[in-house]
Amino acid sequence: MRNTEVSDRLGRLRAAMAKRGIHAWVATTGDAHLSEYLGERWQTRAWLSGFRGSAGRLVVTPDFAGLWVDPRYHQRADEETRDAPIAVFKEGKPGTPDLLAWLAETLTKGTVVGFDPETLSIDAFAEYQARLSPVGLDLRPVHGLIDEVWLDRPAETFSPIVVHPLEYAGEPAESKLARLRARVAEAGANAVLLTALDEVAWLLNIRGNDVPLNPVALAFCLVDMGSVRLYVRLDRVDDALRAALPEEVEVCDYGVVAEGLAGLPAGTALLLDPARTSIALGQVAGRVRLVPHASPVAHLKAVKNPTELAGAAAAHLQDGVALTRLLHWLSECDAAAETEASVARKLEEFRAGLPGYRGPSFQTIAAYGPHSSEGHYRTDPEDRQPLGTGGLLLIDCGSHFPYGTTDTTRTVAIGAPTAEQRRVYTLVLKSVIALSSARFPKGTVGRQLNALARAQLWRAGLDCPHGIGHGVGSYLHVHEGPQRIHPRNEEPFGPGMVNSCEPAVYFEGRFGVRLENVIVTSPDEVTAFGEFYRFQTLTLCPFDPTVIDTGMLTGDEKEWLNEYHARVERALSQHLTNREREWLRRLTAPL
Repeated sequence: MRNTEVSDRLGRLRAAMAKRGIHAWVATTGDAHLSEYLGERWQTRAWLSGFRGSAGRLVVTPDFAGLWVDPRYHQRADEETRDAPIAVFKEGKPGTPDLLAWLAETLTKGTVVGFDPETLSIDAFAEYQARLSPVGLDLRPVHGLIDEVWLDRPAETFSPIVVHPLEYAGEPAESKLARLRARVAEAGANAVLLTALDEVAWLLNIRGNDVPLNPVALAFCLVDMGSVRLYVRLDRVDDALRAALPEEVEVCDYGVVAEGLAGLPAGTALLLDPARTSIALGQVAGRVRLVPHASPVAHLKAVKNPTELAGAAAAHLQDGVALTRLLHWLSECDAAAETEASVARKLEEFRAGLPGYRGPSFQTIAAYGPHSSEGHYRTDPEDRQPLGTGGLLLIDCGSHFPYGTTDTTRTVAIGAPTAEQRRVYTLVLKSVIALSSARFPKGTVGRQLNALARAQLWRAGLDCPHGIGHGVGSYLHVHEGPQRIHPRNEEPFGPGMVNSCEPAVYFEGRFGVRLENVIVTSPDEVTAFGEFYRFQTLTLCPFDPTVIDTGMLTGDEKEWLNEYHARVERALSQHLTNREREWLRRLTAPL
């Protein structure tokens, strides 16, 4: 985006702020469902600043604009705001104040800080109040200000809502509702509001196409002990869907969810997830007794049933075929004639004929050379800069199938890798192996697994600037929780949980290595010390042996890699051409 566009948009925002008596505006990243993935209507922070990463917060005052981004986006934020009148605050770097500390220290007493109440959670609002009110700052929810500024703001997009059949869901909606109600009662409530799009989709076995790259419909769901109200666009519900929904489901218009909350009987004990519910909705539920509690659906959804696990395995087989065919093509193509964008397009060609392929689960990242050092690089489809012949190419990609969702990353050498690149690649691979081959007792939580995965990197004085793993949905969001392999995650891992395993190391402006498999927690054995679990790897795609320093691997690590490559070769060969099959056989030969 040109500097003049950003300046003009910020100028219009400041004029609207002045008219309403707002001295500072905080633009968060989110929509009315506090989603990670946003339709164009809710790309407010991106529209104002030019920075289109999936996370970030923008503060605008009459004479200043600052953008706070986490380590995944340090380089990208610099690039996308270059020449714009915006200061980039790189969270995690020494000396960078967090956003609330900056507000508290910079703004004077009596300053009015405005925000869109539809895009700020109840939890976040409480934190803002706790840290800003004591220093005299006035937090003010402001409806409609962005509409005054963003004159051609896109409307919501609503697509037909479809049934997610039992052959893929593995459990009828009636059963899921019964399990949800039991969890709600355990929490001391008799009703629950679901705001997360993937939770509504999972609960009622429905899917949509309202959010790019995500098979979900814009919807809220209000469940009590005797009824269910599904808030969606009525003109997107056909007779087939109505017939498939449980009889107790009342289909209501998407726009009246606030009225539905306000009309709940006095004394209703309403469970709300304060991290997933906007302050706008929290404020209208005033007549009820609020029960703040993490959404029970998040945990129910995270534990995949046997049908979903079989679908996840099938999805990773199909996508493994496409990605392996891409890696073979890369080994033979003229890299000087290809670009990052052409690599991403070629992958889509290989995916096109896969059974049930519904599209990518996120925008494919093909990052070559210095671009591979950006944790969440955005491949520019218009960039015609050819690949070189002496660097690393990082490919992060995923697919949707009606039976599962995938997420895979491979880093490969274009030309001969350097000794440093081989060392770093091997350390990241050792981290993958350490986590993938782990055995751990029941009750082990995400932060403990995080330390296990990072130990190989820490020993070498390196670290990964982002989480090591996230949950993966079943034909839903590619990122889900509540379990994550992250330093602050306290969720126990249990059988049926599907997660990414994606350690990485980045050297800013030089190169980066990320390797990612998807793993599922499975029962191992019961000993005198209790139940133990282990991980099974779902991803089927070879690693690049030209970047592996085999002298750095232990005997156990070589055995794991040889067994993994043998399984990859067995599973994929029957789906490849003779030429691709022979290449894969050589690539996966035992070390």
